[in-house]
Formats: sequence, C-alpha cells, structure tokens
Amino acid sequence: MTDRTSPTKEVRKSCPTCGHGWLDKYGKNECPKCCSPLTGQAAASSNKRMAGEVSTFKAAASDACESASGTCAKGGAHTWKFGKCSKCGQGEGYGKAMADKSGVASRPPGGACTDGKMHIFKFTKCTKCGAKE
Repeated sequence: MTDRTSPTKEVRKSCPTCGHGWLDKYGKNECPKCCSPLTGQAAASSNKRMAGEVSTFKAAASDACESASGTCAKGGAHTWKFGKCSKCGQGEGYGKAMADKSGVASRPPGGACTDGKMHIFKFTKCTKCGAKE
C-alpha cells in the first residue's frame, strides 16, 4: 500500500545557479542547496540565495544582537553582548543560580575556596585547595 506523501520516482537533477546535482524523489522545482527555482520565470529573474550563502534570513551589520536586563554597577541596565556586560564586564550567567529571592547573590555552597571563588571538585577533592567534598 502506498501513501500519497511517499516518494515515487527518483530523477537526476542539477541546479543551473550553483551547479549542485542530486536525485530528486519528491518532484520539487527548487534546488535543496541554494533554494533557487529550477524552471519557469522565477528561475530567470530571482534567486533566494546566492551560491555559497548559508542563510536566507540575515541580520543587519548594525544589529549587534545585544540585550539589556538587570542593574549594572556602572549605571543603567546591563547591556549583554557575547555573554557579558559591555559596561562592567560581568558574565551574563554568573551568580544567577546562586541568587536568593531578594536578587542578592549568596555565598557558594560549601564555602569559598582559597581564591574566594567556588571549589572545583574532582574525585571528591578540591583541585585548588584540597578540601574534601
């Protein structure tokens, strides 16, 4: 028994735009690599993607993909870019898991290590100070 969505016959096709060749078993009029139409008026006039381009939906060069939240020590809200605040340099995820309901970061569980940060345990022993877990 055959299903209506199942592939029927494979046909060898090649794209005139990017030169990609494939076996088309779904009968689509579109290149799977560059998404350009293979036949018709749309094939002669427009290309969705140029050869070698990865995405059709691109961000503008001026869009720095920044976000803002919280309160920065340098004034205003933190402006997060590449995982840290561009004003004060604080990491975006730092202290969120340890913050209590008031929003103030608490001390690391098990106390602070000799360097004032969290212990790094390996085989139930801190690699920095030697404390047991």
